[in-house]
Amino acid sequence: MDTLTSALRTKQLLLIIDNCEHVIAEAARVAEALMRGCPRLSILASSRERMAIAGESVIRVPSLPAPQPDEAATAARACDYAAVRLFVERANALGCGFALTDANAATVASICRRLDGIPLAIELAVPRLKVLPVDKLARGLDERFRLLTGGSRTALPRQQTLHALIDWSYGLLSDAEKTLLARLSVFLGTTSLASISSVVGGDDMPPEQIGDLLLSLVEKSLVHADLDSNDSRYGLLESTRYFAAEKLADAPALRRRHAEHFAARFAQATSAWETTPTREWIASYASDVDNLRGALDWAFGPDGDVAVGLDLVAHSHILWAELGLMLEHRYWVVAALEKLGNGTPPKIAARLLSWQAGDVRELDDPADYEEAMRAADLYRKLGDSFHEGRVLLRAGTARLSPDSAEEGERLLREAHALVRPFGTTKTLAHCLSALASARLFAGDLSDAHSLHRQALDVYRDLGEGSDDRATF
Repeated sequence: MDTLTSALRTKQLLLIIDNCEHVIAEAARVAEALMRGCPRLSILASSRERMAIAGESVIRVPSLPAPQPDEAATAARACDYAAVRLFVERANALGCGFALTDANAATVASICRRLDGIPLAIELAVPRLKVLPVDKLARGLDERFRLLTGGSRTALPRQQTLHALIDWSYGLLSDAEKTLLARLSVFLGTTSLASISSVVGGDDMPPEQIGDLLLSLVEKSLVHADLDSNDSRYGLLESTRYFAAEKLADAPALRRRHAEHFAARFAQATSAWETTPTREWIASYASDVDNLRGALDWAFGPDGDVAVGLDLVAHSHILWAELGLMLEHRYWVVAALEKLGNGTPPKIAARLLSWQAGDVRELDDPADYEEAMRAADLYRKLGDSFHEGRVLLRAGTARLSPDSAEEGERLLREAHALVRPFGTTKTLAHCLSALASARLFAGDLSDAHSLHRQALDVYRDLGEGSDDRATF
């Protein structure tokens, strides 16, 4: 070090130290010594983990941007994204006649997105176009570690397959870090520290240890952190999640704990929705929709637990509705209703029948009214007057037509009497608004106007702004 420092002391230059993570302590020692003794020296170090020395500024290098699922995928728009441009560039270099078109742009975008925009992963995937059409390449990503092999012959061994690339970083972890990374594979999308601690904690991993381990994995770039939201969120890139899932011991127990945790979380969300401003509620719960999907897939799968699945569906109506995911909501409600049996607890059966009108059924579907009345009867027997009123509101709304307006108003007044004692809730506001519509059918404009004003007052008391829209 003395000889090196002496040689560089008067030099003005940029020193590049590449791939530091496997020798991070020694690299940090060398860099710090050089920075102290060589005032005109600048160092650029690449590493999955920062050196954590004085004077260090971290610049995170993200994956290449790829189109999101909800973006219209045309060839022109897809090429706005660097991941797609890299895919096309490497495909053209193969000389196999590939061309990006409007017909295959969505598939290419999906491949780039599922590969997390990782340049090496894209470069390993593209050569498969010599033997696979692009749609089969996309389907093969579920077996990505078998598929994504055969990198450059001159590359380091760890850069010749996607599995080897991730395994290189995994091998540098402590046993506790490896265990946490594997357990994180049960989560989809991102999740909060509270959910992580609830699902993965145990005798071998106390909750107070999880935060430090998670921070270490973030520092090593194996977990990405979203610190912009109200509640910091953590997640794995999809390729890392596939790798970590291979390492997961006792997967069935972890997946059950994951599903049960989110069933409880959405039960809490359903209760909170009634008195929480909609935007605030969405900010708290919308990010868990991918975890809901994963939990439902497990619960209704061959190794799952239908009872947990019914609980998940019963408490997730509002999330699907608030996010406008009507077809997905319908799919899970239909799947759950087919599983109802004599052993299903009445409270769960009632909740399954309590989905949002016009979401799973069409507004004029007779089954909408019939299932609402069945749910009302169940809630009445359970002594749950608030939810009885909520589904009577749904039944009354279904009857608000010229042929059945009087019956509709009668049901709405029953609903109003049941929910009013519970104070200021979104259901009360909706009930008042529906009664105003019933009064319009009856030609009573004055009463309709008064009821609408009352509904607006309730919304304002709940903190709903003029451009917020509650879901019912």
